[in-house]
Amino acid sequence: MKQRRPLFIGLAIVAIVGAIWYSIFLQNPPQQTLDQRVQHVGSQLKCPVCQGESVADSQSAIAQQMRGIIRQQLQSGMTEQAVIQYFQARYGDQIVWSPQWQGFSLLAWLVPIGLLLGGVILLFFVLRDWRSSTPTGGTTIVAAELTNIHQVDLSRYRALLEQELAEEDPLFARPPGGTDGS
Repeated sequence: MKQRRPLFIGLAIVAIVGAIWYSIFLQNPPQQTLDQRVQHVGSQLKCPVCQGESVADSQSAIAQQMRGIIRQQLQSGMTEQAVIQYFQARYGDQIVWSPQWQGFSLLAWLVPIGLLLGGVILLFFVLRDWRSSTPTGGTTIVAAELTNIHQVDLSRYRALLEQELAEEDPLFARPPGGTDGS
C-alpha cells in the first residue's frame, strides 16, 4: 500500500486541479466582447453571394449588412442561437455552415461516426482473431519437417545443383583435384 501512495496522491492532485479548472473556465467562461460575439456568429453563417466564405470573412456588401444586423440583435439581448435562427428563417437552412441534427442532415453527422466505430470494431475482431489463430509453435513444426528430409536426398539435390551451375558458369566448376561425389 505504501508503494501506491505516491500514485494516489498524484491522482488526487490531478483531480483537484481538474475540478478547479472546470469550475473556473468551463462554468464561468470569460466574457466575450460584442465584436467577438459578432465574429463568432458570423463565422457560423455562409455568405449568400460569396463562394466558400463566411459572413465574418467576406467583404461583400451583403455580408457587411448581415454583420450589422447580427450586432444589432446581439446588442438587443438576443442569444447567438436566436440570431442564427433568424437568418435561417430568412435564407433557409443552407445559410448555416454545419447541418442541423434533424432529418436527412442527421445522416451527415451519424454516418461518419458509424463508419469510424464500425472500422474500430472490425479492426478489434480481426486483430483478436489474428492473435488467437497464430500458432505458438509454428516455427518448430517447420524445423521438424526440415529435419525429416533425408541427408541423402539433400546431397543428391546439391550435386545436381552444382552440376547445373558448372555447366552454365565456369566459376562454379569443381577444381580438377576436388572430390566429385559421382
